[in-house]
Amino acid sequence: MKAPVAPETFQLTIPSQTRYLNLVTGLAKRASVVAGMDDATASKVSIAVDEAVTNVILHAYHGDSEHWVEIELCFVTKALEIHIWHTVDGLAENEIVLPDPSEYVKHPRKGGLGLLLMSRFMDEVHFAEANGRSECCMIKHVR
Repeated sequence: MKAPVAPETFQLTIPSQTRYLNLVTGLAKRASVVAGMDDATASKVSIAVDEAVTNVILHAYHGDSEHWVEIELCFVTKALEIHIWHTVDGLAENEIVLPDPSEYVKHPRKGGLGLLLMSRFMDEVHFAEANGRSECCMIKHVR
């Protein structure tokens, strides 16, 4: 009997600076295509990753560039899992309230749609804390 094959993974650790977002989003888009997604879907995955990493840099780390953001892209059967870790308190999954898009249109403002875009563009979005790190895990299934 063959041992199960471990999923292929790519890991990237970046300083908590927005100037590295293009590197991360480019990697996420290319990984999505390699996983078997079409270009439009890969672009949505890239946007979701941009939102997640931006949230870590701006909201978790409050723009402090002395921290690190760890990203792991994991190719699993018929899906791409993206894990994003940081070292300060993260979101509690049971406390997340997504904005109502119709209210947003009535009262436009800058920002505030990141979690909504992540939840709409990805099939699954989860938040957890363990071992002194906060994690956002996003999964997109290949159709």
